[in-house]
Amino acid sequence: MKKLGFFNTIVFGVNGIFALLLLLASCAQYLPPKQFAALSLLSLAVSPLVLINIAFFGYWLLRKRRHAWLSFLMLSATFFLSKTALRLSAPEATTTSEASLGILSFNVRLFNAYEESPKEDPKKVIASLLETYHPDVVLLQEFYREHQVSFSAYPFRYIHFKEKNILGHAIFSKYPLHHTGAFNFSNTYNNSLYADVVKGQDTIRLYNLHLQSMGVMPSVEYIQEGNTERMLRRMTVNFKKQQAQIEQILSHAETSPYPTILAGDFNNTRHSYIYRQVAERYTDAFKEKGSGLGTTFSFDSYPLRIDYIFTSSDFEVTGFKNITETFSDHNPIYAQLSCCRSK
Repeated sequence: MKKLGFFNTIVFGVNGIFALLLLLASCAQYLPPKQFAALSLLSLAVSPLVLINIAFFGYWLLRKRRHAWLSFLMLSATFFLSKTALRLSAPEATTTSEASLGILSFNVRLFNAYEESPKEDPKKVIASLLETYHPDVVLLQEFYREHQVSFSAYPFRYIHFKEKNILGHAIFSKYPLHHTGAFNFSNTYNNSLYADVVKGQDTIRLYNLHLQSMGVMPSVEYIQEGNTERMLRRMTVNFKKQQAQIEQILSHAETSPYPTILAGDFNNTRHSYIYRQVAERYTDAFKEKGSGLGTTFSFDSYPLRIDYIFTSSDFEVTGFKNITETFSDHNPIYAQLSCCRSK
């Protein structure tokens, strides 16, 4: 085998750094942020690191070098550690029955209340969503008290504002809601709700999640112009808060005597420790019936999936849709679920 020249030696060295970073990033989902705060941040970089390692793999293949094995092994390890985040095709839709339940989850960003020149009208977008999908239950994050949107088709509702916050959360339902409550996390504006919805002979526990925000604006310019050290420190603190919040919610959910749905804005990717804690116990509806990347949020046009609908094993996911129609920085998501008898 011909020895590497100076340039390719440098390239392989850089390749080694990115291969190691990909391995660490893929392992971050197994490491609690409270103990491994810095490494938890790497979970946000899994997708770009995969693309970089694919580029290195292609580079060495074109040169017919065995050095391609390094990135190939790291990519293979990432696949087995994280599984794929991409669904290449939509599964066949399952016929829905009268016992089905439609769930719409949407971070509405205060219905653009503080936008100077919003491009979309929240009233029209919401009306179109409700008319198109006819959800039985609507879970809204970042709800605004003074909104002008109609939810007249939903007579049962639980709307909660923590203390004097303008940012609240809401559950709208066509069926009666019982045993409503909120978690009221400390030292944050974020919050999560729960309620039991009664449809016929079925009682279902709903959780509307809005976990701790990452604490950065979704733009590269913001990161470049900001204090990077302070920003990373804030993000590690927020990841620790996310862990504490999801542990509290999961502990509460484990006591539920009913089939359970957890949905909302998790503010973290499917490569994170937070996602894994939920996915080990509940089914990700997107992975059952979704397609494509499942993008729900864009970071300067970079696609991220941070909004989810999870179900307990009592449900069958019969349909899932990532909805592109939006006025918010998030996209709505919709899942059709087959109902089940209460435990």
